[in-house]
Amino acid sequence: MKILLRYLKPYKWLIVISLLLAAINQVFSLFAPAITGNILDQLVTHPNFFDKEKLLPRNLNEYLYGSEVYHGAFYFLGLLIGTAMVSRIAKAFQDYAVSVITQKFGAKIFTDGLKHSMALPYQEFEDQRSGETLSILTKVREDSVKFINNFINIFFGILVSIIFVSVYAIRLHWSIMPVYICGIFLIAFVTNLLSKRIKVIQKNIVSETTALAGSTTESLRNIEIVKSLGLTNQEVIRLNNNTYKILGLELRKVKSIRSLSFIQGTMVNFLQQLITLTLLYLIFKNIVTPGQYLSLMFYGFFIFGPMQEIGNIIISYREAEASLQNFDRLMKKDVEEKPSHPKQIGAIEELEFKHVSFKHQSAQYKALNNISFDVKNGETIAFVGPSGSGKSTLVKLLVGLYRPQEGSIFYNTINGKEFDFDELRNQIGFVTQDTQLFAGTIKENLLFVNPNATESELAIALEKSSCTALLERAEKGIETVIGEGGLKLSGGEKQRIAIARALLRRPHLLIFDEATSALDSITEEEITSTIKSISKEREQITVLIAHRLSTIMHADRIYVLERGQVIEMGSHDSLIAEKGLYYAMWRQQIGERKMLNPQA
Repeated sequence: MKILLRYLKPYKWLIVISLLLAAINQVFSLFAPAITGNILDQLVTHPNFFDKEKLLPRNLNEYLYGSEVYHGAFYFLGLLIGTAMVSRIAKAFQDYAVSVITQKFGAKIFTDGLKHSMALPYQEFEDQRSGETLSILTKVREDSVKFINNFINIFFGILVSIIFVSVYAIRLHWSIMPVYICGIFLIAFVTNLLSKRIKVIQKNIVSETTALAGSTTESLRNIEIVKSLGLTNQEVIRLNNNTYKILGLELRKVKSIRSLSFIQGTMVNFLQQLITLTLLYLIFKNIVTPGQYLSLMFYGFFIFGPMQEIGNIIISYREAEASLQNFDRLMKKDVEEKPSHPKQIGAIEELEFKHVSFKHQSAQYKALNNISFDVKNGETIAFVGPSGSGKSTLVKLLVGLYRPQEGSIFYNTINGKEFDFDELRNQIGFVTQDTQLFAGTIKENLLFVNPNATESELAIALEKSSCTALLERAEKGIETVIGEGGLKLSGGEKQRIAIARALLRRPHLLIFDEATSALDSITEEEITSTIKSISKEREQITVLIAHRLSTIMHADRIYVLERGQVIEMGSHDSLIAEKGLYYAMWRQQIGERKMLNPQA
């Protein structure tokens, strides 16, 4: 729980204030039984008060204000109202202080976890299901806030009650105290012992719930495939199996909780009877008065009633402990390495791969092996090759999502280990095969990468990406809502918006990662034409990753990858002349096109 204390440390004075208010609230609420007992004692010690013969002569002032031998109604009423008001006021401020603490704590621990998660290496996200990180962050906030509320509002109140009643009981007679203390410690010991089993179950519940969140997110994200292949029932059964697994654990936890509550309730009931027996004996011996007996009986309810909640408090502690352990494991993961004194790379003018190799953790062979190339501003280079040749890995190395295990990558002759990749990424325009657009307007999607872009810059980016036809079709032009509840876009239109978004950054490095592979041949030619026109302007370094060779014929240099190695390099014409792998891929794709277009 050290991590919980660390996050609560900035609010220590607020916690002290809330605990002080909780103490005031509890102490003043405990005055009521003592006052009630005092009323009873006053009546019992003045038996003539009930004498019918003396009842009528007694006047109203005597009833309200009292006499020399007894206090009046206003006195006791004032005490009861006064203590109740102080208690309620303290409770109101206590609840406010606790709410401030929990809200600030929850926001801080969630944002810190999110910030740390965003700084983790890309491989961490590849190795886990979507939704798992969010589940961890949400669970630690909810469980910790629940425990903080229970500790301050219930557990601390019980402690204050125990101290108050202990002082009151000792003042009356020492024999009362051992009964209270022994009972309290016995209940606490048994509760802690039984709750350890709940802790183990709760850890499993947290783990399974996190996995279920990942599975559910995965299924919903791929709902198109699930529905298209008629796999809805299969997915429901799979998710239900996980749900019922969690249900089984929850039922085990409920069974343990009910057992704990039964044992607690039985012990509390037995203890109350033991206290009653002790107090009756002390009354018999004229050691305590009937009023004090009544007060102590009330105090028994004040202490032992809330003590039945200790089981729930310990359960909330166990839940928070399990969630905090998961959170701690997340926070201990190493973030993406950054140099302590990063160099400034300035605008990207050139980049170079020098003997770069990379191997995935679970792979037997290197994804890239001894890759070397260089490119300068204004040039366009392309990488092609069959599936599994290392194209995607190379892109991730380019943008710093992966780091070379051997060799080095240089930007403007500066080693990638010596500068902050965030500075580099701010200069990159990226268009992928799987275009991700956000619900909102076309303008909002474009401004995502450059919120400060002017209307003129937006217009230029849209023109360069050939979005004119799309804007003419859109009812409100650039302010048209796209996505859910808005304008439905074709694959080609999505790619054009993605290209416009990439250009809006005025990138010094523009990457097209198989940007046309999911399009039909006609749309592919249109997008390829747009890419060519952008490349011809030679305003940036352009890197093309492609499977279809027709999209990269215009590149200054084409690198052919096979099994992670560059086996051929040259222009389209020179590679055709070599009649190697590139030539074989070209003939295959040209043959496919002739089959699709017999008249060509």
